[in-house]
Amino acid sequence: MALLLALLFPSTGCGNKDTVTDPVQSESVTRTLETTASQPAYTFAVCGDNRTIGIESGILPKIIESAISRGAAFMVDTGDVSGSGEPDELLLYQNLADASGLRFYTVPGNHDVGSGGISEAYSEIIGAYYYSFEYGGDNFIIVDNADDRTGIDGVQMQWLSETLNAGGGKPHQFVFAHVPVADPSLPSNHVSGEKGGEGLRSGQALVEMAASQPNVDAFFFGHIHAYLAYSLGGIKAYVTGGAGAPLYFPENAGGYYHYLLVNVYPERVEVEVVRI
Repeated sequence: MALLLALLFPSTGCGNKDTVTDPVQSESVTRTLETTASQPAYTFAVCGDNRTIGIESGILPKIIESAISRGAAFMVDTGDVSGSGEPDELLLYQNLADASGLRFYTVPGNHDVGSGGISEAYSEIIGAYYYSFEYGGDNFIIVDNADDRTGIDGVQMQWLSETLNAGGGKPHQFVFAHVPVADPSLPSNHVSGEKGGEGLRSGQALVEMAASQPNVDAFFFGHIHAYLAYSLGGIKAYVTGGAGAPLYFPENAGGYYHYLLVNVYPERVEVEVVRI
């Protein structure tokens, strides 16, 4: 497998473990009507729910190859990067990310951390459960809500509040989590609150915090194996769970393999669905 990865991705990259700074179909998020430059300031990619099968089937490698060819500076994977969180599965994912030449930032998924939302293997192989990083002067926030029974605990919630406030003066902020925050418009109950009230309550608190900041442009989630778009507190929300796990819906309802390509301009953000 190591030889296969080396052949697919000969240049050396790095995963999110080394980058933590703190413990057709196109949609646009537009803050103003002003005309901006035709070229984005930068581009990044988002995918999710590859599980081990998406690596072995070649879907995630194809997503990486496409994202690199489209100029993505980095990839955020919204979780369930493994089938059951076993060390060999997590290593398979991390080795692919490291060999790809594309910087990866990973969100913990419920399949990655198991019952109780805690995994020594995840911490050792992938890295932190929640963190933030900066790119292009913008703020990117990785949230751990993988265990819907407990949701986002109080310690992380305090960190979230401080991190969002600290990024309030930046042009853009983006929030990533595995489990989508519940909304009646979603055609699935595989959302916050499915396993218990704390997941729903803390998800709602996350949206309220984010909505208090005028520069939060989008939420990105996984967990539901499809592409879906909706709105939370006036903020665009995207579900991208099409990186290799079995699909939940028919093709005409978002059930297809894909990733999202996000073009960031000074005063707007454009999200393109790229099918694989």
